[in-house]
Amino acid sequence: MEENSNLKEQLKEIDETIVKLQKDIKIGEALEALHTNEDFILVFLEGYFDAEEKRISGLLFNPTSLKRDQIENIMDKAAAIRNTKQYIATLLINANMAPEQIDENEAYRKQVTASMTIDVEVEE
Repeated sequence: MEENSNLKEQLKEIDETIVKLQKDIKIGEALEALHTNEDFILVFLEGYFDAEEKRISGLLFNPTSLKRDQIENIMDKAAAIRNTKQYIATLLINANMAPEQIDENEAYRKQVTASMTIDVEVEE
């Protein structure tokens, strides 16, 4: 009986994983749509990720007398750009891997379901 409970819990976890993976796919599709949106390209790809990144880098390498807090602020801005790029890259990787992971989880779900059927037949 406890084994059936564990199997039901496994099924629940598999189903929750599949739902999360399906959301990852939707996020990937949304990112692909954004990459073709002219406003997104202008504001983020060209503006933030390109022009702002170059501006910030130029501030660090320009021979001016920057105070420590100014340098820290510039470094924080550079880190924010880097982190945002990494976040988007991670979302795209997750979206690309999700279909295969869904297939794997569905196959595993069939195995768990089959073992539940066998257990029920044995108990009778």
